[in-house]
Amino acid sequence: MERIFKLRPMEQVLVQFLLLAWALVVAIPFGLAFINSMKGSLGQVIRAPFSLPDSWQFENYAAAWEMANFSGYFMNSLIISVGTVAVAVLFSTMAAFVLARVEFRGNRTLFILFMIGVIVPLRLAMAPLFVVVQSLDLLNSLLGIILVQAASMMPVAVFILSTFFKHLSPEIEQAARVDGALPFQIYWKIVLPLVKPAIATVALLSFVSAWNEYLFPLLFLQDRSLYPLTLGLQEFQNEFAIQWHMMFAGLIIMMAPTLIAFLLASKAFIQGLTQGGIKE
Repeated sequence: MERIFKLRPMEQVLVQFLLLAWALVVAIPFGLAFINSMKGSLGQVIRAPFSLPDSWQFENYAAAWEMANFSGYFMNSLIISVGTVAVAVLFSTMAAFVLARVEFRGNRTLFILFMIGVIVPLRLAMAPLFVVVQSLDLLNSLLGIILVQAASMMPVAVFILSTFFKHLSPEIEQAARVDGALPFQIYWKIVLPLVKPAIATVALLSFVSAWNEYLFPLLFLQDRSLYPLTLGLQEFQNEFAIQWHMMFAGLIIMMAPTLIAFLLASKAFIQGLTQGGIKE
């Protein structure tokens, strides 16, 4: 990150131009979806998709919420996302702490296995994963989706957290041991508070990944009452495909929680990505 601020003026202009261009690529589709979600009919969307609505129809959101049973889908997505964050953060912090701070036989091998998980996506192992979930009697349950989602995030989470743990000063742990602290007390009361930016980064990545996931719920859930928003939106599209303004309203409802989560955790998220560890 410091290297960016050492760039020459022309290089900084080029970097800022690229960042601005990328921001526009992301913001323009979102802006168009919001504008068209406020229009009163499909005709207005087709005639002038890039213009502002004649009158702002905020009631489209309430109508989309009721017509698509979004309340049920929204609650399922919330349970899956929050559960995934809790499981991924709890187990990845413990695994990363042991791998980064405790020397034992096989330590490096375990870390390499986690790194292979970063390179090889879990989707390549769908068939054996389905057999495992079925054998645990977790098919068609939110708990099964939570565990699968958390497992898919573990390699990245361990990679991010272990980098932070490795840069912590060993004197902190030594002082805690002298005071009689047990290993779990060192992990829970001493070390975890020092890696809050990394935990916030892992939590945000896990939340966004679980919230937007489509394939895992499609494979492991059959009961429509358990569908998250991603599958619910697909159902909504099948029933109301011609009402594009309502579809845009549904898309905005689906994207809103991830935007709010990023805004709330953006400071810690950026700090977690750029800091790369706590200096001794």
